[in-house]
Amino acid sequence: MRVTRVIITAIVMGLVISSACGAQVDPKERIVMRDGNLQYKGKEVFLRAIETPKLGDPATTQDEIDLTLIRVVEVGANSVCFSLTGYNSDGSSIDAKSLERAKYLIKESFNRRFAALCRVIPADAPDNAEFRMTAARTAATALKNYFGAVYVFTGPDSAKLAEEFSKIATSPVTAAENGGVINIVTAAPANPAAKPVMLLGVLPPAGQILSTHFLLPDTPESYSKLDAAMANPAESAPWTPDNSMLSEQERADGFVSLFDGKTLNGWWYYGKNTNGFAVEDGAIVWKAIGGEALYSRERYDNFVLRLEWKINENGNSGIYLRAPRAGRQSKTGMEFQLQGDYGKPVDNQTTGSIYVVVAPKLNASKPCGEWNDLEIMLNGPIMKATLNGQVIQDLNVDENPELKKRLKRGFIGLQDHARFVAFKNIRIKKL
Repeated sequence: MRVTRVIITAIVMGLVISSACGAQVDPKERIVMRDGNLQYKGKEVFLRAIETPKLGDPATTQDEIDLTLIRVVEVGANSVCFSLTGYNSDGSSIDAKSLERAKYLIKESFNRRFAALCRVIPADAPDNAEFRMTAARTAATALKNYFGAVYVFTGPDSAKLAEEFSKIATSPVTAAENGGVINIVTAAPANPAAKPVMLLGVLPPAGQILSTHFLLPDTPESYSKLDAAMANPAESAPWTPDNSMLSEQERADGFVSLFDGKTLNGWWYYGKNTNGFAVEDGAIVWKAIGGEALYSRERYDNFVLRLEWKINENGNSGIYLRAPRAGRQSKTGMEFQLQGDYGKPVDNQTTGSIYVVVAPKLNASKPCGEWNDLEIMLNGPIMKATLNGQVIQDLNVDENPELKKRLKRGFIGLQDHARFVAFKNIRIKKL
């Protein structure tokens, strides 16, 4: 499920694990610097990172990792920075558990479609030059086939460390003060820089949030400022729902129309192509790739969502629930799967599934091309979905080991999966 936001909202990082006979790297599964731009699959990307050093500590629990990664993408960061820990006294070896944790974080970033930044020399490491150089060489050897991370160096010797790391680790992307592929700075340059820069500790100036790399500390202030900076203008633009399409009973029950049947007012594009969807015959219709998703103006926690949808045979789409500002919605929020699979057996990817996690009770979809009536209720951990009058999901997400870690509040999204889908009569009631 691909997602981007404006210039970027997600970076899909490749993970290649070395073997005894070496590893072959698919160039498309690497983050690279090309023509002065950080790129993945030919697309320019910018790192919006939160530094969470404790993630690299093997003592940090899995629940703490999951909650931190979710919190990062909720506010619009697309990268997380952890510290590589576990060096011995002279830096010549790394504890196996620490190395395993680093590799896991790189892999998990790939799964969640955002970047891992690895601070190679942690802040509390010995400050003598010999230790730091030895540690950089040790880390480069251990991580030489892991191309899903940007390797970070700070301190007076950071440029030399980054250079040595790059020699051993097969030309990775490095960020360092006065060196590296990306130059770490503490203030935005007044004039265009000779090479890419990463701001350390501060947000870029207004208007540059989507075109500047930056690394913020893991503080409440960082999260609140980034959340505000990443807000789409549509979220605060004046908007009055057109409830004329609602039934009298729905208006009495407190439902609000999210779609007026004429315009996309009250929605915003998650991706670059603002022509990815169009309004036709009172419905929101997918037209072209690149919109990635239409997001609701507001974030919702507890609600009843009602809408109609239709899809073609073998079509593929979805509805994002409690979705984040960045990252993979189906790993952080939830994706309610829509498929052109009328009459087919159910599994965890068929219509009505919570994508790759929970299969529906039955396939209640109508023949492809016909309109389906859907109601989804989320109230705290309780989820119930009714499709064409039949209950297909009825569960407590907190009882599912995967779903219990997901966001409890987020956007509603209509997915662009590069295939035809249409939605109409979209309305919601806050609980």
